[in-house]
Amino acid sequence: MLTRRGAMTGTTRIVRRVVIVDDSRVIQTMLETAFGTRPDFKVVGVASDAKTACDLIGRLRPDVVTIDLCMPYIDGAALLQMTAHVGSTCKVVVSDQVAKSVLMQSRLQSLGASTCFLKRQIIDDPQAFFAKLNATCDQFQAGAKAQSRTASSALALNGPNEPKEVGFPIPRDEAARIKLLHAKELANSLHERPFDLITRHVAEILAFPVCLLTFIDRETQWIKSAYGFQETKMPRGDAFCNYTIVQDSALVVNNAANDNRFAQNRLVVGEPHIRTYVGQPIIVRDGTRIGALCVIDTKIRHIGKPTFSTLANMADVLAEMVDARPLVA
Repeated sequence: MLTRRGAMTGTTRIVRRVVIVDDSRVIQTMLETAFGTRPDFKVVGVASDAKTACDLIGRLRPDVVTIDLCMPYIDGAALLQMTAHVGSTCKVVVSDQVAKSVLMQSRLQSLGASTCFLKRQIIDDPQAFFAKLNATCDQFQAGAKAQSRTASSALALNGPNEPKEVGFPIPRDEAARIKLLHAKELANSLHERPFDLITRHVAEILAFPVCLLTFIDRETQWIKSAYGFQETKMPRGDAFCNYTIVQDSALVVNNAANDNRFAQNRLVVGEPHIRTYVGQPIIVRDGTRIGALCVIDTKIRHIGKPTFSTLANMADVLAEMVDARPLVA
């Protein structure tokens, strides 16, 4: 639970409660010291193994938990699974193992991690570390609140015996992003040849059966360009790209059927039975993640560097195209 402390000026300040999980006493001390310098965080528990951590998290319900990957007997990935039911806690992985592996980061996020940090980031640039951590926590809480509101609305509409499970992450700049989307006239499914050339090129060069260019507004994912896919729009709750537009790099889903975020998605359990998804955010000049370029397959695929580099390069081209579009009143 977030706590608030009154400052001398009479304003309030959010203080996030933290549990640290690491089997190294040196790293525990380093993290405790770093958090101890911050007025916006308070360490309320420390654990050296996953079992103790699981008990602490369940009992204390902290706002944030930092998790090391390498621990005795039960590792950090397993701890994420063990605490999946604790939906009120923002879980972040702090480990140097994730340094160069986009696939590992995506797997950890599929297990419930909100983001991943390198341990050396806390020493090299603590200001940037805490700025990103606060942004991650804000985004996590916004998504949790949106999910709660949606669930409440669904309960009111459907009655207590017909709950509706809906939830997806919400970008921090949601209102500004949607405003820009409409100002650029991208919230529609009207195909444009320059976009279609890009999705066809990406699909063919990467040998994926499907490539999409998508833009998401408040309730709808608009499929602005598609290669190998018939739908032109879908409810936002069905969109894998919800998860792509809240991060800076590619989102990789190797097997959607085994991913907690997507296993019950209608596009996974039914036609076209999506298994592999790789999405790259389209980030325009002002930093807004306005859309996503993604490739999809119904088979489980190994994702290599050519896929990441091609999607990143084409997303940059699309960002330039979006920036060049005039704004409408």
